[in-house]
Amino acid sequence: MAKLSVYLATFALIVFVAHASITTVTVDGENPWGSDCQEQIRRVDHLQACQKYLDEEQCSGSRCRYNRRWNLDSCCQQLEMLDNQCRCPGLRQAAMKQMQKGEMEREEMQEMYEAAERIMSKCDMPPRRCDFASRHRI
Repeated sequence: MAKLSVYLATFALIVFVAHASITTVTVDGENPWGSDCQEQIRRVDHLQACQKYLDEEQCSGSRCRYNRRWNLDSCCQQLEMLDNQCRCPGLRQAAMKQMQKGEMEREEMQEMYEAAERIMSKCDMPPRRCDFASRHRI
């Protein structure tokens, strides 16, 4: 009976850890978490490093790879300064600002949103992935 209790406790712990490690935040509205997130995003320079990283995602060549790595590291540092619930809205805003800077084809816009959604897993911090609302799918 004691072994069964240990197995059940171990199983429950594994399920809990697995669930906690795959948390996804859905960003649906324009400002879903209020002015506190907006203030945090403003304090980290509107995630400029993340905007630069997303811009570099459109680039190819060795110089771009070096810049992309440096910008990703800087982006992760900026994201660490935000509360967990503010990270996805901040990335969404960074992607939108980057798209507003120039003419982009539909496919490029879609690729930028997908790159922004993956940044959290590349930074290895929660939430592991941002899921921008389907209305932003191109």
